[in-house]
Amino acid sequence: MNYIIRALILTVATSRDVFLVGVMLASSAYMMIILFRHQTQHKHLHSLSHLRASPEMRATQTILLLVVSFVVMYWVDFIISSTVVLLRMYNPVILSVQKFVMNVYPTITPLVQIS
Repeated sequence: MNYIIRALILTVATSRDVFLVGVMLASSAYMMIILFRHQTQHKHLHSLSHLRASPEMRATQTILLLVVSFVVMYWVDFIISSTVVLLRMYNPVILSVQKFVMNVYPTITPLVQIS
């Protein structure tokens, strides 16, 4: 019975996480669509002589980088935590790796936004 309860909790937590990450991905995709439309509407303002990417393209690349890194780090953390909880493997090395993974995204986000 204990295994069934843990599996049920894992299923509910996974479905919640899938839904919320899906909402985040949808909102990020919507922002990128808005940026793409803005770029195509105002293409005449950007001359071809500029070697740099347009501000819309740089914003789109930043959004993509942040979203992909968040999703990857979030799911790696989720897999590690689920494994630790389900298998009751409280190994200090695994928990240290989980702490590292949890802190990667908050560390790189400001650096990406500054650049």
